[in-house]
Amino acid sequence: FLPFTIYLQSVLGMSALASGLAMAPLSLVSMVVAPFSGRLVDRIGGKYLLMAGLTLFAAGTGLLFWRASLDSTWQTFVPALMVAGLGMGCVFAPMTTVAMRDVAPRDTGAASGVFNTMRQLGAVVGSAIIGAVLQAQLAVDLPAQASTAAAQLPAPFRDQFVSGFAQAARAGFQVGVGQTGGAQLPPNLPAQVLVQIQAIARQVFELGFIDAMRPTAVVAIVVLLVAAASCVFIATVRRPRAVSEAVIVAAAD
Repeated sequence: FLPFTIYLQSVLGMSALASGLAMAPLSLVSMVVAPFSGRLVDRIGGKYLLMAGLTLFAAGTGLLFWRASLDSTWQTFVPALMVAGLGMGCVFAPMTTVAMRDVAPRDTGAASGVFNTMRQLGAVVGSAIIGAVLQAQLAVDLPAQASTAAAQLPAPFRDQFVSGFAQAARAGFQVGVGQTGGAQLPPNLPAQVLVQIQAIARQVFELGFIDAMRPTAVVAIVVLLVAAASCVFIATVRRPRAVSEAVIVAAAD
C-alpha cells in the first residue's frame, strides 16, 4: 500500500494522520475476521481459506487503485479496503497454521523463527520492488504528462518545463501536500507565469502519479493471484473421525 499512501498525501492532500485513518477499515475488518478464520482452519483446513483470502486481497487491491482519481474522498475507498481487509483476515492465521502444522514439537521454536523471518523479509523485498516499479513508472509518466500540459504554457518555457519533470522523476520526490513533482522552476519568472506553471505542475504530478500507480498495483495483484494459485499444492489435511463410544467400549472388552 506504499503507492496508495503516497497518493492519499501527495495527490488528495491528506495529512499523515488523515491518511492513516482513511486506511483504518482495512485493519478493522482484518481484526474482526482473523479470529473466525482461525477457528475455521480447524474445521476445513487452511488451503481453501488461503486461496479465498489471497483472491479477496487481490480483488480489494485492484478495486482500490481502480477507484483512485483526482476528486476521490476517503469514503470512495471504504468498500475496497473492506474487501482487502476481509482477504487479509483470511490469510495470516491459516498461513501460520499451514506452515507449522507438521513441525515436530522439538523444532517449533526454530521453525517459528524462520517463518517470521521469511515473512518480514518478504514484506521488505516486496515493498522495495513496488517502490522501484513506481519510480520507473513515474520516470515515464511524469514527462509524458508534462509534454501534454506544456502546450498551456508560453512557448519559451515549454522545453524547460518538460525537462524539469524528466529530471525530477529520475531524482525522486518528497511526500506531501501540493506536490509539483520536485521540478525546479526557472528563476526570475513573471508572477503570472509562475502561478500558471505551479498550477500546471501540480496537475501534471497528480495525473502522472495516478497513471504510474495503477501499473504498479498490477505487480502486487499478480503476485497475490500467483500465491492464491500456488495454494493448490498445499496438502489437504482431513480431521480424524470421532470414534463412537460404543466402539471404544467394544475395544476395551
